[in-house]
Order: sequence, then C-alpha cells, then structure tokens
Amino acid sequence: MKICIATQKSVEGKRAVKVKEDRIIKAIRAIKKALGIAQMNELYVSEEHLEEHLKRRRSFEKSILFASVVAGLLVIAVLAALFLSGRFDLWAVVSALIVGTFVLALPLFKYAPAVESKVPKVIGAPPPAPEEEPPLPEKAAAKPAGKKAQAKKKKPARKKPKKKKR
Repeated sequence: MKICIATQKSVEGKRAVKVKEDRIIKAIRAIKKALGIAQMNELYVSEEHLEEHLKRRRSFEKSILFASVVAGLLVIAVLAALFLSGRFDLWAVVSALIVGTFVLALPLFKYAPAVESKVPKVIGAPPPAPEEEPPLPEKAAAKPAGKKAQAKKKKPARKKPKKKKR
C-alpha cells in the first residue's frame, strides 16, 4: 500500500513524492519483521505536506551535524584530559565513546527521511480487475485448442515394412 508518512493515509491517485529507503528505514523494517508487525508499505510524502516535510528534514540534518560536532569535541576533550593528566585509564576512554555515541543518537528522535525528488508525481491507482472474456462463438468453442487437444488427436498407424524373401 502506498501511504503518506505525514497522515498515514493512502496517496493512490494523488500527487506525492517517494521516500528514499535509507539505513534507518531498513533497520526499522528489520525490527518490525522480527517482531512480526511489518506492513511493508511504500512510503510517500503527499504534495500538501511536502513543504513541511522538507523543513523537518533540514532541521534533522542540522541537528545531526551539530550533534556530531559536539560528540567529537566531547570525546577529544575527555581523551585530551586523560593524556594531559599523565595516566591512561581504559574505562575513561570507553565511557567517552559511550557518551559520544549517546550524543550522536539523540537527533535520531527527530528523524525525517529524505525524499527522492522535490517534484511530486501522480501516484497511480491499482489496475482495475480484469474483465471476463466474452464467450466464444459456437464453432470456436467446439474446436479443441491448445497442445493437450492436439496431443489427443490420433496419429495414423504405421505400416509395418514387408519382409523380403530370400
């Protein structure tokens, strides 16, 4: 099913932009599959919500950039303090990396996926159900058709070759 990520409603027959399948979406789908609750919808952003979604995406990109800079500076500051103090503690290095990872993970709560383009397209409705074929005329209906019907036809019997007299 093709749904809008802003409204959770179908976008069939409406103008929308497809959402890129990135690592985060793949990870979420993998977790949902493992739990047995995956719906495997195709994700879109409808035209009405596209501008709002692009603003959310820009905000997410800024926050992830800011968090990565802060995490890097934090890890460097802790490691520099360790080396300047003259003693090396493995637990301090591990804790600095854990705090840095935590700071990097915080912006994921504001996650807004990227879109494939900024120009919405009409999303096609599902194809209509196939119509029943009209009945064949009586002559055509009486004729056998297909390979099975041809195989059922009797083949002419082979004549046995006559033996030569010696």
